[in-house]
This record gives sequence, C-alpha cells and structure tokens, in this order.
Amino acid sequence: YCFGTCFHQKVCNDELYPYKSVEEKNSLPIAPPLVQPMRGTLTNKCKSPETLTPPLEWCQKPTSQENDYQSTNENNQNQTDIAQLVSNIPPAGCSKVTSGGGSGPFQHVILFPSVKLAFCGIPKVGITQWEQFLRFTFGAKDYPSLPHYKLDRAPFQFDKLSAETQRKIWEEDSGWTWAAFVRNPAERLLSAYLDKVKGKAQRLKWMEENMSFEDFVDRLAMNFTTTEAIGGSSVSCTGNKNASITGVNWCSDPHWRPQVYSCGISERLDRFAYIGDLNHAAEHTKELLEHVGLWESHGKHYINGGRQMLRSPWCTIASHPYNHTRHLGFQQRDEVTDTAAGKMHWGHKENSKNKLRKYYTPELMEKVGGQVYAEDYKLWKLVDANGAKLSRGKDLAHRLSSRCPSTLVVRPLP
Repeated sequence: YCFGTCFHQKVCNDELYPYKSVEEKNSLPIAPPLVQPMRGTLTNKCKSPETLTPPLEWCQKPTSQENDYQSTNENNQNQTDIAQLVSNIPPAGCSKVTSGGGSGPFQHVILFPSVKLAFCGIPKVGITQWEQFLRFTFGAKDYPSLPHYKLDRAPFQFDKLSAETQRKIWEEDSGWTWAAFVRNPAERLLSAYLDKVKGKAQRLKWMEENMSFEDFVDRLAMNFTTTEAIGGSSVSCTGNKNASITGVNWCSDPHWRPQVYSCGISERLDRFAYIGDLNHAAEHTKELLEHVGLWESHGKHYINGGRQMLRSPWCTIASHPYNHTRHLGFQQRDEVTDTAAGKMHWGHKENSKNKLRKYYTPELMEKVGGQVYAEDYKLWKLVDANGAKLSRGKDLAHRLSSRCPSTLVVRPLP
C-alpha cells in the first residue's frame, strides 16, 4: 500500500498497515482469484442476470450458505466461492469481474471493522466523504485526497473479501450493523447527469453526441426487458454500448442505477439497522456514529477538507491543521461559515439541488418520480419524513409492505 499513499512513511515500513491488529487482518481475508468454472459463473450472474430488475420484496426470507456457490479445493474439501446473499439479485463480488453496468449490488460497501459497521455506499449520495472518513479512521495522513483509487482501501471493501467472510458479515447474528444513506432521486439523477453525462460525448462510448437532460431521462424511461431495446441478440450488461443508458436495471451505470438496488436494500431493507438522508447528513451521520461507537473516537475529531498543494487531487493533499481550519466533525457544518461538510467534491458537480428548477419541467419531474425511480421515491419520502432522526430499516420495510412484520411491540393490557 506504499504506492499512492502520501505523507506517511509508516505505510511503506509497517506490514500491518492499514489494519489495527493481526486479529483484524485475519478477520477480513481477501478472496483469492477465481478460476474457471466459478469465474465464468460469477461473470454470467453479474453481466447477464436472470432478471434485469429485483422483485422488490423489502423483507425477503434470508438466504443461507446452502444458496452459495461452492467448489472442491485441492484438499478435496468444499469451499464457498460466490456468496448469494439475497435471492433473485446478482451475488456479492460482481466488481471482481466487471465495473460500471453489471458491477452488482455490493460494489460500494465499505467496512469499519473496529465497530463492525458495514456502510452501504451509493454513488452520488456522499460516498466520497465516507471513503475519506474510512481512511481517516485507519490513520492515512492524506485522507482528504480523492480516495477512490487509493490502494489502502481495498482490505475494507466488502466485495473484495472471501465469500465465507461476506456471508458471516451479512448474517443477522454476526453483530455487524448495516447502514446506508439515500437522497432525493431527482436531485441525485441531475447530479449524475451534470457530473457524468453533460458535455462528455467524446469520452463516453455509448453517447454519439452531447445529450440533453430531457433526452437522458427519456432514455432511462425506455423499456429494457426485450433484446430489441439494446439492439443485441441477448440481454447482457456488456458488449453493447447502449446497455448502461437504456432503462434502469442491473446494467445501468451505478451513478444512476436505482438506489434501492444497492446492497440488497430492495429485498432485505429489514437487514439495515439505520437509513439516513443526505438532506440531514450532519444529524444522521453523528447519530449513526454515536450508535456504533465511532463518534467520540473519530467522528468528532475529523477535519473536513484539506489543502491542495499542487494541481493533482490524488496525492498532493496535506491534512489540516495546515491551514488552521475550525471545521471539525465528520459531515458537520462549519460553525463560522455555515458551510456544508461536503464542500470538497473533486470533479463532482455541486449544488444540483439549486439547479432543479432550471433542468426539470413538471412533466419531467413526474416521469422521474412516478416512472423511472418510483421505488427510490417511496423509500426516500419515508426517510425524509423522519426529519433529523435516523430511520430504522425494519420500520421502513413494514411501511413499504404489509408483509413485513412491524417493529412495534404490542403489550397485553393489565
């Protein structure tokens, strides 16, 4: 992990970094490279899923190790190679064989092992800040840098772990707390368009010319259930330039793939102890970190932002107090300037919330909310209605489906 980590000589000399202990390192074994035929099985499950969209059951019956894909090792013993954590969606580990469309539901889960927190990162919902905070917790001095290609993150990326470990962390009796944040779907989609699509025709293979926001939404509203929709002979997330931009499904780019497709939320929302709202990032982040025990040790000491010494954001960010900021507390607002904690978005488009009126007509807003991201809206509205308090996954699941049990305890009358 020495390569690419800045201002930290220990990284090059300490064989234990970024783990806190040998026990922590042993508890998170990285998966060995998959060999055939299992690699082919994982590739097919991720790039050519049996169903293009999840069933949206919210509190599906839990799977077990019997649902996983196993092979026989060189010692003639059974070993688990692929963890099918949730039924009727792609398995964990898809990012081992593909990225972008087809990268699967668990690509952006990051782990805080000292407190057993599994955080479901969702692109365009503040994931960059959570990646920076992860690196802060294990002592990376360049944590304000753009984090996405830092090698020292790898040991704490859920999708890279062994299938047996993924299964252990997912099980309800594991002691791990699962949490996620969601965002206003219209705001998130506009942010994705401004950051990843607008003016990017020369860079994006699937876009022959610059695409307006209205055209972008119309493409996402298309039906992707037939092979004709993507102009190919089979439904696959790769091999066709239109796959990531036609309809919303497992083949969609993660930046505009529905939020509820992430981490099994659509089927196992009841597995998530906490669901936060990006509109209340400060309050919800503090409450979450207090619940798991990370606020006093790290959250309240986190210094937001950094100082860019040269042109590149990758490896030239010096940690504060270099410029003597008073902006303390992860995701908290600056007490002096009232500036949001997430003000540093390397290359990301900010203030998309303020641009909604410019880009959305009433008809376009209805198409996004009532058609393209209907399930995202159902979940987000419930979370948003809770205001400054974190939502509980089981309570949300019950409100979304009467088949999901209530968390309320009915006591008998005296």
